[in-house]
Amino acid sequence: MLVLSLPQTPKSELFYVQASANSLITQSLQTPLALLPKGEDEVVGVLPWQQVSWHLIEVPQDGEKLLLSDQGTYLNNAAHKNKAHQLLQGLLEEQLLDDLTQLHWVSGKLMAPPLAKDPVLNATGSTTSSGPGPSQLWVACCNKTWLKEALVALEEHSITVHRLVPEFEPSLMSVDLYAMDGPMGLEFVLSNSSGVMGFPKQVLASLTTSLKRPFKVHFEPAVSDQMTALFQGETELQTRAQRLLQASQSSWDFARGEWGQGSAKRMLKVVQKAMGQFLNQKEWRLARLGLVLLLVINVLALNAWTWKEQASRQTQKDQLTQILKTAFPDIQVVVDPMVQMRRALVALQQKTATPNNGDFEHLLSAWALLSANNPGLDLQQVQTLRFQANELTVLWKGANPSVSNPGLQLPLELKDQGYEVDSDGKQTHLRWSMKP
Repeated sequence: MLVLSLPQTPKSELFYVQASANSLITQSLQTPLALLPKGEDEVVGVLPWQQVSWHLIEVPQDGEKLLLSDQGTYLNNAAHKNKAHQLLQGLLEEQLLDDLTQLHWVSGKLMAPPLAKDPVLNATGSTTSSGPGPSQLWVACCNKTWLKEALVALEEHSITVHRLVPEFEPSLMSVDLYAMDGPMGLEFVLSNSSGVMGFPKQVLASLTTSLKRPFKVHFEPAVSDQMTALFQGETELQTRAQRLLQASQSSWDFARGEWGQGSAKRMLKVVQKAMGQFLNQKEWRLARLGLVLLLVINVLALNAWTWKEQASRQTQKDQLTQILKTAFPDIQVVVDPMVQMRRALVALQQKTATPNNGDFEHLLSAWALLSANNPGLDLQQVQTLRFQANELTVLWKGANPSVSNPGLQLPLELKDQGYEVDSDGKQTHLRWSMKP
């Protein structure tokens, strides 16, 4: 898996993380686009937190269904898509500085209310209390132009992003504070049930004091000295590579609508990801072992069954060969006992002038027995009899449904002697073939 931090400006250097199927980091590096590794099964693009805005809105039940349908096929309908756009435009009119047509948005439902409401930092630096309720939705927005330029730059280097996830997202069950080394020095990002917000070092003390819930601090190695002086509580060292890999597991996906790859390709990627987890993760070790044992047992059983069938067929062939050599000692080389025995019988009958069941007299006798077994036959409708080797053809004066194939019953004793009958209503064929 390749995890990319999408650049703030197009074609600039970006940070990437390579990870194995069991989510172990194998490489992380800052590099130009041209030097990015290629050929990964899954490529995940991480949207920087500065490019994503989070908005909490209240919607009625019908509106909730309409906005959440962007995750499925509902918004493939142009009319429904326009309705969702108009609804969201009205709900976010006071929260957005840009026109919604210039933004790419995705929505998500909050499954349960938070345990406590956390303060949200407003534009003036003071805090207001706000919290999501059962009927609230999160809407995440990013600039379409920036996103398109970033993805086009990657596609020019033969890299297609399969999923787009945010670097940070609202957290319902915890309050997390991230300290990073940014362009202007130490940066802070707070993630809680009220959203994601960045703030300068100057308001850190007042913000952390106003938080009503315990929070956890994550910091990069580059700012460890500063964080030791600022915090004495629970802290965790987290590199940028670890943070991006953690973000790649997010359930949020901005690769929808015009940014998606189509349902078939997306389904293929889901299957590939599931197969990768099945083949590599420790939790599936017993299942993999069971599958291998099942395949081995099936292969052994099939081989045993094949060997038994081959042995049975060889035994039958040996028996036929023995019968052939006993009946016709002149035959020394046996290739196909059935065919050779049939030919030998025909040659013997011709040599001794012995009649067989395919002669005209025997075919007439068989026809008489067939007629007796089918009382519905009207023999007065017979027009002509034709005979050729091992076959008697009866032509009728007109179409006779009573002599069609379903209507003729061939006696069992004739079947055992090798006779066959078929008819199309206009003519009936009685044939004989030798059965050694």
